[in-house]
Amino acid sequence: MKKFILNLRVTENLKMNDNYVILKLTSDSVLPEMKAGQFAEIHVEKSQTTYLRRPISIHYIEKRHNELWFLIQLVGDGTKSLGQSEPGDIINAILPLGNGFSMPQSPSEKLLLVGGGAGMAPMLFLGKQLSEAGYKPTFLLGMRNKKDLFLLDKFALY
Repeated sequence: MKKFILNLRVTENLKMNDNYVILKLTSDSVLPEMKAGQFAEIHVEKSQTTYLRRPISIHYIEKRHNELWFLIQLVGDGTKSLGQSEPGDIINAILPLGNGFSMPQSPSEKLLLVGGGAGMAPMLFLGKQLSEAGYKPTFLLGMRNKKDLFLLDKFALY
């Protein structure tokens, strides 16, 4: 799969709680094809101490709006700086990276998707892709505490 270096524009920064934000971004060009389980390497512009790009899982893609979502756990200088992004800010990303998840062989298979903490990030996009392919996945999501468990209404769509 071809890699792209894109300047993505922040359209929304949703503060889920003190530990997580969802950055919604768009591009002036059509977003490339991506698979659930892939990630982006994001340049952190606003941090004085972060020199390397941060690998962030692709949380969700809304093709109708040419929109890409990242679920970011705010744990260090780099991710905390990303969490302070505002609408209109430009974020440089290399994507899609990684192989992504493989699809099951038969839609009749029962699927249990398990994700915990920041590891739940790719599960929403995977659920969407599986649903579009005719599967009915069941999600098992775990977080450190109840306040970190969010977007359950979105997961319920799939």
